[in-house]
Amino acid sequence: MPKISAPTLEQHRAGTIDRLLDSFGDLVMTRGYGAVSLADVASKAGLARTAIYNYFPDSESLLFAWTEREVQRTIAILEQEVAEAPTCAEKLRVFVHMQLVDFASRHLPPGHEAVQFLQPDTYKRFMHHIEPVERILRQILSEGIKLGEFATIDPETTIPMVLACIGAERGPIAGKEHTVDEATDRVADFLLRALTPASQNGEVAAGSPKQSAKPKAKKPR
Repeated sequence: MPKISAPTLEQHRAGTIDRLLDSFGDLVMTRGYGAVSLADVASKAGLARTAIYNYFPDSESLLFAWTEREVQRTIAILEQEVAEAPTCAEKLRVFVHMQLVDFASRHLPPGHEAVQFLQPDTYKRFMHHIEPVERILRQILSEGIKLGEFATIDPETTIPMVLACIGAERGPIAGKEHTVDEATDRVADFLLRALTPASQNGEVAAGSPKQSAKPKAKKPR
């Protein structure tokens, strides 16, 4: 029987899962998803080679568990930061900044991205993890439209465009071509110009660097 390293079996299992997820994340960011085996993860976590199967049957389930944990951690911080921003323009800037901070803390892994190894039906399940992020962005856009800060646009068709603009800076951040603050300015300023109501054309968008300080987003723990 394996040695229990916590007061209860449940706590031991939870601690072991956290250790496995930490090890998986470190290895993927170092080697790339396709080059990481369950045996590699078990070894890094200090488990016997076959012990990992008591927790995860395959690499895909490990990827899902790791993504779920990281998304939950990020969402909790993002919701707090967005709630504290006084205007919708600044909420959007916080949103952009937090996404880019997340990119910077989890740089582009070597090789192909993990999603490129997934089957179409599995990919759809995997993409459900971004729904909480889309929900927060939808709230920001909808509130901005209601308050007249943003032009009357369709949030559903705007969300993927906003995320695409943010995603375009992932490579430059990983390659150190742009800092997170520089990328935040590039993306947020572009989006705020695009979202400014026609009646305000020619004016500086609310929440731009000339009118407010950049938010200091907390880095996900």
